[in-house]
Amino acid sequence: MAEATNNSGIDLSYLSEIAGGSAEFMIEMIDIFIEQTPLYMEQMEEAVKASDWKGVGDVAHKIKPTLAFMGLESAKEQMAEIERKARTQDGVEAIEGQFYDIKQKCNNLYQDLDKAREELKAQL
Repeated sequence: MAEATNNSGIDLSYLSEIAGGSAEFMIEMIDIFIEQTPLYMEQMEEAVKASDWKGVGDVAHKIKPTLAFMGLESAKEQMAEIERKARTQDGVEAIEGQFYDIKQKCNNLYQDLDKAREELKAQL
């Protein structure tokens, strides 16, 4: 199996567990993450800039599970906090900074996920 963790904080052990160790399924989930997450981040960035807290909460809700699948537990928890703040409109002034922190983590992650995908493909 692909290395479970590396220096970006990626931990694919949860994904492997969900996939029953299926490299094909893991590759598919990684591909979906790499394809969808930048789109979600773009939507969230627009909502944050527009102070559209309902939009921020909705997008945060969609992103949370994908962060968990990739083993980014701290980013998932941060996204849950963003969702809570957006939905309650309590502490919204902190959302922008938290969002950009998660966005940076995801940007750093894509290259590592590409490597993990290649390692998984080698097993097929």
